[in-house]
Amino acid sequence: RLDRDASPDVPRLCGVAINAYLTMLLDTGVLHCDPHPGNLLRTTDGKLCILDWGMTLAVPDDLQYALLEFIAHINTEDYDSIPQDFINLGFSPEDVSLERLQSSGITEGLSFAFRQLSQGGGPKKMQ
Repeated sequence: RLDRDASPDVPRLCGVAINAYLTMLLDTGVLHCDPHPGNLLRTTDGKLCILDWGMTLAVPDDLQYALLEFIAHINTEDYDSIPQDFINLGFSPEDVSLERLQSSGITEGLSFAFRQLSQGGGPKKMQ
């Protein structure tokens, strides 16, 4: 497991994992949907091994860019853009306007959750 491996090349393998997922999303349109630490391993020869391909998703071309934007907004902590991302991804009902999503408190709730999760420890460490 990458999260328990003390090898000095683990940060490099995390970069390999990000590149692998971006390649899956943008080149193949098929995404491995279960990337928790138990499914990301460092092999004895220093390669990344992604396990458990039982949960995959074909991502249509029109949603690939929208999903990439959503991921970028989370990574850069641009949480104010997430309501529009939800609309672009079809996560909100069609009759819900951007203004309604923005005023719903979803941005504050998600920013709190993502900031807590970015500190490590998973959901069990959230306060």
